[in-house]
Amino acid sequence: MSETVNTAQMVTRLTELNRQYRAGAPTISDAEYDRLVEVLRLTDPQNPFLLQVEPEEINEKASVRHPTPMLSTQKAYTQKEVQDWVNRIEVAAVKLGISDVVFRVTPKLDGLAGRDDGEIFATRGNGRNGSDITFAFERGIIAVGGRGLGVGEIVVSQSYFDEHCTEHFEHPRNMAVGIISADVVSEFAKPALADGAVRFVPYTTLDAWEGTGFDLLSNIEQIRSSLVSSIDYALDGLVAEVTNSKIK
Repeated sequence: MSETVNTAQMVTRLTELNRQYRAGAPTISDAEYDRLVEVLRLTDPQNPFLLQVEPEEINEKASVRHPTPMLSTQKAYTQKEVQDWVNRIEVAAVKLGISDVVFRVTPKLDGLAGRDDGEIFATRGNGRNGSDITFAFERGIIAVGGRGLGVGEIVVSQSYFDEHCTEHFEHPRNMAVGIISADVVSEFAKPALADGAVRFVPYTTLDAWEGTGFDLLSNIEQIRSSLVSSIDYALDGLVAEVTNSKIK
């Protein structure tokens, strides 16, 4: 009985910590939050909290339904966890009669996730429904590569943030959330918008690595270094996926 109570308490705590993070006011580090999530995963691997998309809520904005769900990614922290994932993918591919599996790796930006279809720009929200934030471009957020390039993140140039914004904001993500959620943009954020330092970066505009599962496992550190070396935004790891839709 006590384990059930402890699990319920952990879910309650994680839910509140996640709400604080999504609101741009985290009270613990990302690493500590991820550690608590892994404790829950070991204790109760089928807990509904682990299966849901972590919501990003922007109050009092029109709701938008995403054409396809914007799902959360499962995190891996060790080489073995990545290897186990690659093995599962390759076993599934064999069962489907697919001989050549191509893996793609991209940097994961630590910003406010959204989707831009060229007409409506919406937050991720709960993964199925987000908030219409098309007004973000009127506020001065730059659409890198132009409009309509799909899923990406609202981010602030890390070098610009370090030089001009640390006195007023704890993290670039906090600043991005504040720009979107506030009725009136903070006076401290306006210069960054005017200088083009706040951007929506679609993932299609970022460099990506593609190769076999063997190459991924053999060169993961070199892949990471190559992909992130020139990125001037806060990062939250890498995203690995397969390019064949039948085994996604």
